[in-house]
Amino acid sequence: MQIDMHFYGAYALSRAAGITPQTASVIAYASQFVDDAIDDEAIVLELPGRCAILPTMTSHKPIDYQNTLPGDQWKVWVPFHFLPGNDDTAATFVGKMVCLKNSEPAKMMLAHVVNQREAPFGPHLAGIAAHIYADTFSHYGVVGLGRDWNRVRNESIEIRGSDSIRHYLWERFEEFKTRLAGSLAETIPVGHGSVGTFPDRPYLSWEYEYEPLDKYEPRRPVVRNNADDYMEACEGLYTFFSKFITDAPAYGDPAAAVPWASVADTVFDIVTAEGTRDERVSRWKKAIAGGKLFDPAEEDRTVDYDARLWKSAHISECLSKEETATGNDACLFFKAAWMHRHYVLHQLLSSIGVIRY
Repeated sequence: MQIDMHFYGAYALSRAAGITPQTASVIAYASQFVDDAIDDEAIVLELPGRCAILPTMTSHKPIDYQNTLPGDQWKVWVPFHFLPGNDDTAATFVGKMVCLKNSEPAKMMLAHVVNQREAPFGPHLAGIAAHIYADTFSHYGVVGLGRDWNRVRNESIEIRGSDSIRHYLWERFEEFKTRLAGSLAETIPVGHGSVGTFPDRPYLSWEYEYEPLDKYEPRRPVVRNNADDYMEACEGLYTFFSKFITDAPAYGDPAAAVPWASVADTVFDIVTAEGTRDERVSRWKKAIAGGKLFDPAEEDRTVDYDARLWKSAHISECLSKEETATGNDACLFFKAAWMHRHYVLHQLLSSIGVIRY
């Protein structure tokens, strides 16, 4: 998924669930920043404090060589983008590592976040979890490790839609393959790189076949209707946000929520409309400001995402003005991301037998 869902969709759904504008903004920023936190160099602060802030990297650029490093795949892609589904019927370890939509591990993760909501970084952790949970509905079927499982036969890909959108998507796909060509990221397939951004287009109906894992295996055909998957994701996020504010009045009021049935048609109209990323963002913003999903406050009408606010340079600027790390949203995001990664790798996956110590 892209910024239209991870930021604007998350913001709209959290507000519809009764979360306050301030908390919804933090949740949405954290949700989108999972894709933008690509820095790992320490932020050194001479004044005040003579100390350092250690960022938690939660993503890489598509052609970054670090995508090919097994250690980074475990630290970045597995806990933050391709949460293992732990399929009980899987015959191999890789099969258990495949991401599944709305999986039991994903539900366990959300329950853990609800239990941590009173922590100083509670909303930041909720945003991170919202990103990962939503991604299970677009990243399902692939694994966050460099494995042949993820290879797709390019000639098998078929997309449906208007001629203009099909032409646009094929152009983007060819550009992506050109940028990837000859890189280690192409040689070692991680995640859905073999199909570009097709899983990230909410309106898209498409199909493809995986490359057989050996000469005796039949081809694995897949037919996908992204809109159906995205609607499931939206309803699941709404339910999660509703639970997050139960008995947590500082974050919102369940009584102020708009019933899911009252917003579902508007959400469906947004996710099924063809368009570029900017056009999809615009539809969410119009629905938010226009009161189609909830009764908007003044701050709802100007909601916008600026990745620079949580980047290293801005953190240095804020903390040099005596702002404390405990009150800085970006620092709280890094702490929440670190704790989430530790939870997934050392508690969640261990509890279900995917990782053992």
